[in-house]
Amino acid sequence: MTATYLDLTDVDKITTMLLAPPAQYEGLRRRVVDQFTLVSANRCLLQRSVNWGPLDPLLTAVARPLHLLVNTGGRLPDEVSVLLPVSTMPKRALVAFNLLGPGGSDAHLMPYPASVVTQGNLVARLAAGIGHPPSEASRFVIDAISRFRPGRLSGNHPALVPQGTDSLDVRALREYLNKEADLALSEATVRSWTGIVAEAQVILGRALAEPFDPLSSSDNLLLAVGELRRDPRVPDDLDEAGIEAYLREFVAWIDELRAGGDPAVPVLSTVAEYGRRWEALAAVTLDPYRPALIKMREERRTLVDRWSPLRGADRSMWSSSLWSWLVNPVALVDLDPGGPGSYHVSVGTDDTSIEIRNPIVIDLFNRPVERTFVEDVQRNREVYAYYTTDARRPARAKLLVGLSVSRDVSRMNLAIGVLMVLTVGLSALPFQLDTNAVAVVAIPSSFAATVLLTRERSSLAAWVLGPFKLVLLALLMALAVTAGMRAAFGWHTSL
Repeated sequence: MTATYLDLTDVDKITTMLLAPPAQYEGLRRRVVDQFTLVSANRCLLQRSVNWGPLDPLLTAVARPLHLLVNTGGRLPDEVSVLLPVSTMPKRALVAFNLLGPGGSDAHLMPYPASVVTQGNLVARLAAGIGHPPSEASRFVIDAISRFRPGRLSGNHPALVPQGTDSLDVRALREYLNKEADLALSEATVRSWTGIVAEAQVILGRALAEPFDPLSSSDNLLLAVGELRRDPRVPDDLDEAGIEAYLREFVAWIDELRAGGDPAVPVLSTVAEYGRRWEALAAVTLDPYRPALIKMREERRTLVDRWSPLRGADRSMWSSSLWSWLVNPVALVDLDPGGPGSYHVSVGTDDTSIEIRNPIVIDLFNRPVERTFVEDVQRNREVYAYYTTDARRPARAKLLVGLSVSRDVSRMNLAIGVLMVLTVGLSALPFQLDTNAVAVVAIPSSFAATVLLTRERSSLAAWVLGPFKLVLLALLMALAVTAGMRAAFGWHTSL
């Protein structure tokens, strides 16, 4: 049987309720498992599993009136087709993305425009629930915020992207809107629009409580103007005055929500989040009376850094010494528990020469999270994993782990480094060396050259060992210089 009694409105209602479930349905998303594997200095493999409980309570409640079930005697069909949320993902191009449905069946990622519509419907449902539904014009702006992707700016016009966390200036916004929205705007107009939306941007940012993102269409609402003009539901002859009217109505709705107090915060934070993330929805066929497992696989950019954001702030956890910089860089992965169900996350590498150390959860402002509500943990030199079911855990955070080479490799490298320092120091002293001494001096340099010429198993290992190899290279060059000086000044015996 198929779920012919579910029309498109029912399907969308089910999906939005799964994204933000009412209290009676919060247990439907039972478990989320994230496994991060640092593959190289540039790639991180994320494998996510989402366990859903039987969906029959929700499906039965939505598929009303009950007379639509008469062909099955009041029972749901054996198979239904639904859209299940998989993850709230950053707005960036997918790489090596793959989905599997229940029992290894096919699962199809819904197109981005379909996610945009669902996200807008979710915002509208949340806002209507507190008595402040968006107007048609505000809904168009909400969808434009969701539809904007940073690659439209950073990929097509990289010269306009600000450095760090600086906001886009008026000139950059004007040039972007001219090229991407076909709007020949004056700087005065862009400056005026910036003033109109400034307070709304602050309200949205405060509700989301995340660091400012210059390429987020909720932190910079004018980035969504191009998407507003491209919306097929918006009149084709939308001019500057019309765009300004849409912006003013959206800003008025945001002010209305702010006046609503704490109940409006989830609405504001959802709008703000969809300025920088989007919902990945999987179209699957499942048995409504049985649990379902959705598996996702994706390659992401490896976020590694020489300096930990905690170094200098917490010396008991991280050392800020030069030696620590040389041998202990850090990697960060984004944590997304995905709801109130249990959450299990693990991070490791597929290179046995790299070990992880000092794992710690930090917030998006790079501050240690005091209470992560960990209930079970497993850690060794190659993997760190923890488990939690506490709903008070951070909704979004980052897991920071230190990276270092394995102990056997580090001991050998340390020995070679010490020998090279002694060799350079001995060669720099102004006294004569006999033939045997010169031969002994040359041995550490051959070891160092071997280390430099040896190719690491992965680019991650090469990146971790990069500073150490630079030191070895500098010592070899210093040894060559001292040898030349000896030849020039006669600090050796004749052979």
